[in-house]
Amino acid sequence: MHPDWHTIDRWLMGEACVGSCIADHIHTLCDQISTRWAGTDNERTAAEYVASCLDIVSLERQHVESFDLQTADCHNVSVCVIGDSWQLDARPCLFCPSVNVVSPLVDVGFGMPHELNAVQERLCGSVALIQSEYEPFSEPQLLTLRLRELANHGVAAALTGASYPGRRMMHLSVADWRDNPTSVPLPLVQTSREDAARLKRRLSHDLRVAVHVESSFRTTDSWNAFADLPGTIHPDDSILLAAHHDTTPDSFGANDNAAGVAVLVETARLLSQLSDELDVRPGRTIRFASFGAEEQGLQGSTAFVERHYGPERPPQFMLALDELCTGSMKGVVLQFPELQRFVQEQLDSLKSGLQCHVLSQLDASGDMFPFSRLGIPAGFLWRWRFVGRHPNSSYSHSSSDTPEKVRIGELKEYAGLLSRLLLRLSLVPADQWPENQLDVNEIARRIDAERGTVVRNM
Repeated sequence: MHPDWHTIDRWLMGEACVGSCIADHIHTLCDQISTRWAGTDNERTAAEYVASCLDIVSLERQHVESFDLQTADCHNVSVCVIGDSWQLDARPCLFCPSVNVVSPLVDVGFGMPHELNAVQERLCGSVALIQSEYEPFSEPQLLTLRLRELANHGVAAALTGASYPGRRMMHLSVADWRDNPTSVPLPLVQTSREDAARLKRRLSHDLRVAVHVESSFRTTDSWNAFADLPGTIHPDDSILLAAHHDTTPDSFGANDNAAGVAVLVETARLLSQLSDELDVRPGRTIRFASFGAEEQGLQGSTAFVERHYGPERPPQFMLALDELCTGSMKGVVLQFPELQRFVQEQLDSLKSGLQCHVLSQLDASGDMFPFSRLGIPAGFLWRWRFVGRHPNSSYSHSSSDTPEKVRIGELKEYAGLLSRLLLRLSLVPADQWPENQLDVNEIARRIDAERGTVVRNM
């Protein structure tokens, strides 16, 4: 019996529009629970909230699981110019180690080799002023590698100006998550774009700066939440839809990533209620998961993969939801090419002009990476890569990532389109689903070969 897709799609898109709870979820996560740095009571409350929402929509096997988290807390940070009352705006990078140094300030530009050669005699023991962006017209080099080279020259700490004007700053992550995601090669503190420019204007005065960061590292608990919508035809096969509920230390995380969590829960509601309204159920089990500690090197999704897949059959496909307010849904981006034609066929059936693309390198910046590493086909939604993003979404990792910047209408569309896509994928007959021929050893070799490279965005 063929599904009546016209009736199904009309109900899903209509209910996604008029019955949406997305605004309520974002309000709860951002305004009531507030910041959700992994390992804190607020983060656990967020995980429990997601589990309760999945319970309300009648999903099965609701769980909140703890896992060991390697985390860091910054207790104090300051940057000042010696002999001046000027206190710079200052925000440490994530996992910034403690440092307390008074040293000459050396401008190293972008920190590229030709720039370091020009000032190498002044680097040892100094504080480097570095631009975190890529040097124009040259081969892009990760900030991680540039900081490592500064450390090799004996630099004590680094300052960098924010990319955005208006004293807008954010918590930077400077580790390559293909390596140790909590390893920072050099203490790095971000200052505002305005203060960085003022430092540059005064460099001719042989400035000395005092950089102080007091941090502590610890092991604690973080939490993942998940639940299942069982399949009726192939219940042992599954598709995973995932988001992350944690934030950086002082961020309300509306775009990053309350929006993704809200769409996750809303998609679960739509597909669950579809069975009551139209007696239509997924063919494969659809698992909905919300991970902790994504901002701390994907520790939640890594723990989830290690705990569940091995003992359990891995999903046939994993899709990550992150920063959905950056743009309207344009399609799906895959880590591997094997499912491209298959996923494109399902997208075409939605008749919404959505496209499926494949990254030229494995992207380690999101929760799809631990799944990819295990040979599980994975990807994320195409929101803003390759084209411009909404300007009011560029506040991630900052205290300005707040709900009034969220475009609720677009998020409703996400939930409707996702529910239609997941239902179609779940109902594809087993003999028409491409066989997973990914080789874990080959993937490991590929990751080694790509380590240190910049993932291509456009």
